[in-house]
Amino acid sequence: MGLTDLNDLNDLTALTGGPVTLSGLALDLPARLLDEEFGQSKVWRFEDFDFPVTLTHEPTRRFLRDMGLPEDHALFELDTDIPLPTLAEHYAHERAGRFTGDQLPARAAHLIRLGHFVEGDSLVVDGTTGAILNWSEPEATLCPLNADVSTLAFSLWLLHREKSEKANWLDLLRTEPCDTAS
Repeated sequence: MGLTDLNDLNDLTALTGGPVTLSGLALDLPARLLDEEFGQSKVWRFEDFDFPVTLTHEPTRRFLRDMGLPEDHALFELDTDIPLPTLAEHYAHERAGRFTGDQLPARAAHLIRLGHFVEGDSLVVDGTTGAILNWSEPEATLCPLNADVSTLAFSLWLLHREKSEKANWLDLLRTEPCDTAS
């Protein structure tokens, strides 16, 4: 299977409330999609000990364990040095004194921080529902970002693919001589 064959992806109507997938997530992605795009050594797969007990959404656990996510992307960087902390734990240990418990979003103990997102924000997953959210520290707001980890991974794949193809076009334009005979 080549990555350019998007027919290998499940029906994208799942994004709009379509049929239920085998994985229990919005999309059933091909097993090697991220490995082929980013390189196997750059896709981080979590182990069970990396998950806090509040990550009870089994499809999310399975996806992070079996499929993984790119470690470093233009938009975010995964936390891979320590087991995944909840947002409450992150602020208690890594960012002590930055926010108090009442300043964090509701259910901060059930929001698992996946890593550093754009402009100082954090990418978090709701441990119960699997929803992907953006926690903006400067604005102290929590906003929906993706339906779940499958749509996050697919979005990252699309962005990386677009960047790669744009670079290929630019290289082609720079190296191909102009045909001025016509």
